[in-house]
Amino acid sequence: MKLKSYIKDRLYFIFYTVLLGSLLIIAYALAVLEAGNHISISNIIYLLILALFTMLLFLAIDYIRHYRFLNQLVRLKLEPSLTFEFVDAFRDPLSNEQKLWMELFLQMNLATNEQLQEQIKQKEQYELLIHQWVHQMKTPVSVISLLVQEGKRSFSNEQMKDYLKEIEEENDRFHRGLEIILHGARLQRFSEDIKSERVDLIELVKQVINEEKKQFIKRFIYPRLETEHESLYVHSDRKWLHFAISQVVFNALKYSRQGEHDSITFNIVEKESEVFLRISDQGIGIVPHDVKRVFDPFFTGENGRAKQESTGMGLYLVKEIVNRLGHVVTIRSAVSEGTTVEFLFSINTLHER
Repeated sequence: MKLKSYIKDRLYFIFYTVLLGSLLIIAYALAVLEAGNHISISNIIYLLILALFTMLLFLAIDYIRHYRFLNQLVRLKLEPSLTFEFVDAFRDPLSNEQKLWMELFLQMNLATNEQLQEQIKQKEQYELLIHQWVHQMKTPVSVISLLVQEGKRSFSNEQMKDYLKEIEEENDRFHRGLEIILHGARLQRFSEDIKSERVDLIELVKQVINEEKKQFIKRFIYPRLETEHESLYVHSDRKWLHFAISQVVFNALKYSRQGEHDSITFNIVEKESEVFLRISDQGIGIVPHDVKRVFDPFFTGENGRAKQESTGMGLYLVKEIVNRLGHVVTIRSAVSEGTTVEFLFSINTLHER
């Protein structure tokens, strides 16, 4: 703590000392006059110097006494992440006032820790419930999928096949919803669920395209992979990156013109120490005022409101995942022309982390 600040805080004491000294000098002068004696200027000056010296001596001793305590407060104020553990620095209070403050801080610390532990416990129970529920739901989803496939082979009735097709579409939608819920819950423990590895980006994109093969065929949309490389490696987490790319691809499929034989282009290029993956569709595009908000949680925009299954969480999770992996994702779009989502990878980003 600077001396200037300390003096400012002690102005009341300085004012009191000056006032008291003035009153004593006035009382001395009146007593001398009443006794019929001559007032000695040298004596008044002596009293003034004595009072000033005494005041400065007290302030100096008090400042030295409180210097460590006040400096600790200033240091704690500058800490980027302040925790109550720093209270240990004040285990030896210099005054009853400091002692009372420290006792109050310790009580607040205890109460806050108890509340925090209770919230952490509730959060862990909630996350466990979500994980258990999602995994339990995956079983009936898989069973329904198998039954639908078996039904398609067993029934020749076209009306029955149409019913099965609708069930399959709803089941796929349910499966994707479960994946979003599961990854959203896992995102809370991202640092515990990440593995830095060399990922062949081209092979990963091909895997995603193959997994969405049914969607491409059903919607009459064709994937086009453009790259000059046989393989191209980046440091990332394969599982999380796979989910992010899959979500972008499904959005491109969903908002492309259905049955128009359009294409979705996957362009992968390397420039110096950076790798770019651009996923471009020829779909309906995004209105300009929605583009800046597509990564916001629960934001669906005009296109999302037209698609009832839109949750507004897909691109939000993509943005969060990509940022935490140390990559960059951006989006460009024009109405009726299509949308391009671009992933930017610094080749060793996650490895360097």
